[in-house]
Amino acid sequence: MKNLKLNLKKMIKLRGMPLVLAATVMATGLTGCGKKAECDVKGSHAHLYVNENNFVRYIDKEYLNYEGYERQDDYISLTDDEVEIRKFEDKKNLLRIDENIEAIEAVQQQNHDYIEYRYAYTYLMPIPHYIRTGKTSSVYFTYIPTTHYSWTNNPNHSRLTGEQRRCHHVYQAYNVVMDEKGKYVLVPSEYVDNIFDLNGEYTYIKEKFCKVIDAEYGYELDYEDGVEDDPDLIQEEEVTDEKSVTQGSSTENKILTKSLT
Repeated sequence: MKNLKLNLKKMIKLRGMPLVLAATVMATGLTGCGKKAECDVKGSHAHLYVNENNFVRYIDKEYLNYEGYERQDDYISLTDDEVEIRKFEDKKNLLRIDENIEAIEAVQQQNHDYIEYRYAYTYLMPIPHYIRTGKTSSVYFTYIPTTHYSWTNNPNHSRLTGEQRRCHHVYQAYNVVMDEKGKYVLVPSEYVDNIFDLNGEYTYIKEKFCKVIDAEYGYELDYEDGVEDDPDLIQEEEVTDEKSVTQGSSTENKILTKSLT
């Protein structure tokens, strides 16, 4: 479980949580996951948990904080069947769509299409060459100018190739069904432009329920959590003078010698 570091400003945002409760949750949340909360509720039940993005889950737990979610005062009673389905939801990190409509709408509304521009950058790629003389080995490198390509959302980038692509968000939901062995299984939907276009046929999402695709060709862009996390999306300032050269640069050699034991 993750150790939360929430500030008071974020906590106040959580569905209008009262200030006193927000301060209490903030203070207890910093003690780490696993700390149990007092609970006088009898019978099977699930407590409401909310995270800083306003996603909510009802979880059959008594922790003050759980996997990035803070426990609230609200709870629901559960039948035996509901206990089992809530356990499955917890295991698969599922969120019920009908309990998270506002949070889903907020994500979809902020995910506008955007343009990325392809650019070229050239750097010196080291090629090692090993030489062994007796008990001493040496390695020298030849540095070969090599051109690579990446994408930027900066239309004024200095190395643009003229290629561009429009990036578009699509969304996926899930259904939970019972198989022939009486076990719950997940059935994913197709990716759609709007979760609510599925018209209630699929009732769950995961918190990361969207991906970015090339709007023209439909293939998925290799982002992890967003554009800033794409390892191939190199910003211009990260291509330093030390690493970048022109195609006409000459080859450079360097020698490194070490003793072998």
